[in-house]
Amino acid sequence: MGLPERIAIITDLHANFEAMKVILDWLAKERIDHIICLGDIIGYNASPSEVTYLAWQRCAFSLKGNHERYVLGMEAKGVKEEKLEVIRWTQEQLSKQYISWLGTLPDYHLYGDVILLVHGSPRDPDEYLLNNDSISKGFKYLKDNYPGVPLCFFGHSHYPMVIGNNKVDSSFTETRTIPLVRDKTYMINPGSVGQPRDRCAKTAFGVMDFKKWEFTCVRLDYDHETTAARIKEAGLDPSLATRLSRGR
Repeated sequence: MGLPERIAIITDLHANFEAMKVILDWLAKERIDHIICLGDIIGYNASPSEVTYLAWQRCAFSLKGNHERYVLGMEAKGVKEEKLEVIRWTQEQLSKQYISWLGTLPDYHLYGDVILLVHGSPRDPDEYLLNNDSISKGFKYLKDNYPGVPLCFFGHSHYPMVIGNNKVDSSFTETRTIPLVRDKTYMINPGSVGQPRDRCAKTAFGVMDFKKWEFTCVRLDYDHETTAARIKEAGLDPSLATRLSRGR
């Protein structure tokens, strides 16, 4: 599969309609129409049908995240009650058509023979890449099982980061571009669209430029107050609303 010159990578949308609108408007202005989603389309926020529709309509390819697996019936071990409440509520909101589509999404995918797409890590779709041990094991698994594949995009942690060339760069509270070295391997998290956790309330996503061989983490303001109001109107845990303004 041939890839366009630039693609957008989004993940952890978490039913945040206001953030999705801002991102899609920005991509339209930049004339980037090839979008890849790394999963967690639903969960936490209160617009699951709207955001599932946008992912289905606008993304060239999507993965299944842990929140999709929960809604599809996977046991949510160790999950807090407020998250379980949203899972049950989301199951009631989504149509059979959307549930069926989410069930067809894979847990990981080798895309265009250039990018490994995962939700959690190359080793495990539910693993968080947040410490040196998980990162080093993820790199080893990537190189052992996908030799010659230079890029792995992942989500799940909600923390934007570029890992590679013996560095971990996680300072992306503003839009910033990172030049990549062509003979190095990278694991990249574009950050969370719908629930940022890096103490920055701005929505986050990524743009990969294959011609320039550089990655841009894009941070944009969005109307998180309306997103919070939707959570409260749905009767979901109010802490899910208040955390949006804190980016935590």
